[in-house]
Amino acid sequence: MPLYVDKSFKAVEEFDGSELESRLHELFKKAVFTELEREGYDLYVEPPEPPLSRLSWSQYRPDVFGILSNEAESKFAIVECETDPRIKRIIEKLSKIKRSLTIQKILSERSVLLRLLLVIPSGMLHRVNCSDIRRSWEIWIANYRGEIIHKIQKKDYRINA
Repeated sequence: MPLYVDKSFKAVEEFDGSELESRLHELFKKAVFTELEREGYDLYVEPPEPPLSRLSWSQYRPDVFGILSNEAESKFAIVECETDPRIKRIIEKLSKIKRSLTIQKILSERSVLLRLLLVIPSGMLHRVNCSDIRRSWEIWIANYRGEIIHKIQKKDYRINA
């Protein structure tokens, strides 16, 4: 059974695999929330519906959704936290996002940017290291304490608007 060291380093407990994955997933969401909050994003964790009326999606819910906007530009961040990343699963999520996400541009905006963030555990980059993923996703690597330890940048995906 895997061991988990809690964030305070005060206790080591035993958890079954699904509980460990769930706790790790929560740690990743908190780490991303903190990082994106520092960047000035308004953030929504697992929003049941799009937070703006000009957004729509169906059959999809991001782990974290962020909005950063001014009069000239809007930037939307879609975050997926994967504790057991696999190429096929990530490509399927990208396909689902492209099929179901609609963003209506405001007339005064010069651009609308979509930032796709994939958060994975350390030691797992080899499992998602393919051109289709690297071209579309910014990859953040987190340790098992829920800290972002490395960011592999990707240019923003421009939406035709």
